[in-house]
Amino acid sequence: MFSVFSVLRVLLAIVGLSGAPVFVAVAQSTVVDGASDADNDGKVVYSWSVVPQFSPTRVHQDWRPFLDELEQRTGLSFELKPADTFNYFESGIRQRRFDFLYGNPYQTLLAYEQGDYTPLVRDEQRRLTGILVVRKDSPVQHVSDLDGARIAFAAPNAFAVSLYMRALLKEKFGISYIADYVGSHSNAYRKVLLGRDMASGGVYRTLNWERLEVIENLRVIYEAPSTITHAISALISLPQSVRDRVTRAILEMARTEQGRKLLTPVFLPQPIEADFERDYAPLKQLKLDDYVVWEEQSP
Repeated sequence: MFSVFSVLRVLLAIVGLSGAPVFVAVAQSTVVDGASDADNDGKVVYSWSVVPQFSPTRVHQDWRPFLDELEQRTGLSFELKPADTFNYFESGIRQRRFDFLYGNPYQTLLAYEQGDYTPLVRDEQRRLTGILVVRKDSPVQHVSDLDGARIAFAAPNAFAVSLYMRALLKEKFGISYIADYVGSHSNAYRKVLLGRDMASGGVYRTLNWERLEVIENLRVIYEAPSTITHAISALISLPQSVRDRVTRAILEMARTEQGRKLLTPVFLPQPIEADFERDYAPLKQLKLDDYVVWEEQSP
């Protein structure tokens, strides 16, 4: 059982008093069919969105400094459009709402196959490992113990934490469960801490970036097989010269200490050029189409 002090620390993390916002929504401006626009001087401004593993506040904190440096290196302008839900982000991909995006492996695959986006850059060393976590004091020891339980997931198509994990729960373990889609990785972890769900999907890279109070009071009971990680993709309709400038600038950032400091928070500490056939086409072998859930959202 938790001590009173431990419970207080966990509650502080849950309600966000320790700096980790839980349910955050921001108003979105939307421009369809490629969101590049022009500023007051007539300069093209390219839109950039990020899969919502964290709150929009956290996304802005991590990505805006990276984009500021990218602007300096490329001479281009970027508008960060944080997605407050997976639904907004994924509908934006299908509607070509973003010029550049940072998406999970399956989103990268689908965006390419719909003929609109091409991956530019991914991290060379990182692998994506889905995990199932429970409260530290939970009686659950094995995946089979979750049969019939409520399990929190960020969203249906969050790749490692939900899409691939849900397929494994059914195909490999043969268990039934109640899926609770809560909008982000952080929300899923907190659902477990609050005792509202028995377990949650996650990945080590988002769990390890949580507040210490969250990390110390969750326990991993299962690791999924590792896969390729996220990629930065661009609209194929953008000029090749623009895509090349962005790719080259990101690779050059990794050669300086200051650049690496900006790349680490966006999970690109060792960026390399992405190759769709080598990196993302093999995901088709997982046959996850039966587990994809599309929810339409109007722009």
